[in-house]
Amino acid sequence: MENRILLPTDFSKNSWNAIQYAIKLFEEKKCIFYILHTYSKETHGLDSLTLLDPDQAFNKMCKLRSEQGLGDILVQLSKLQHNDNHQFHVVSKPALLCNAVKELNKELRFKMIVMGAKGITNQKEETYGKQTLGLLKEIRQCPILVVPTKVDFNHPKEIVLTTNFNSKIKVSEIRYLVEIAKLSNASIQVLSLTQPHKLSFSQKRNKVLIRSQLKDVAHKFNSLRNVKMATALSCFVEIRKSNMISYIDRKPSFWERLGFVKISLSKLGYFANVPVLALHAK
Repeated sequence: MENRILLPTDFSKNSWNAIQYAIKLFEEKKCIFYILHTYSKETHGLDSLTLLDPDQAFNKMCKLRSEQGLGDILVQLSKLQHNDNHQFHVVSKPALLCNAVKELNKELRFKMIVMGAKGITNQKEETYGKQTLGLLKEIRQCPILVVPTKVDFNHPKEIVLTTNFNSKIKVSEIRYLVEIAKLSNASIQVLSLTQPHKLSFSQKRNKVLIRSQLKDVAHKFNSLRNVKMATALSCFVEIRKSNMISYIDRKPSFWERLGFVKISLSKLGYFANVPVLALHAK
């Protein structure tokens, strides 16, 4: 089966970094990369974003800018070292990003989505962008890799998988984590805040499942206590110089979907130079 990777872009430096990171990460794999740009018009009222009328002059201008921007990316890609394993397609859609991704994913069934941690309109230093958090909330059919601006383009040598073992991870998704570890010859450090002797039956079962899926790569289970996960993860990654973080993203609750409660990625804290891979729970 072809490895189809979706690369959303808003033509920012961050999204270009994400494209480069994906190319480097999968340099040894045959992949078809789909570079997606969407555009829509801001309005006022109950719905803050409305799709454009194809006949409007404004829409034609947005379409032209979108196609020109994608053309510029193809020119930039042509200047990179050629890789026979990789093909590139560009897609321009007059739609909301989440809707466009859902539509394309139904047709193409992406193996992974790789995107920037924040877009061109998000200037806040230590926060993930609105579009990034929106995709994490709405798209659950494949893993999503979030790449920050200051990312190191070398292959990761250590990946931290953070989990409390409460959620049953999709076997198909943890295989992607294992594949990345194998491609990079990286070890996986599983980090939790629950002491082994205090795990419930379901937690032990989920831990056994994770252990069985990690059997083909170097891995170790670590537990910390009396500290919040964001603090534990930040210290763990900084001390060990880990190159990637992964977490099990459970389905958003009713309140998370409404925006009253932070979604899982926000609870982990912001990482300015470490990519974060969201795997989905059942």
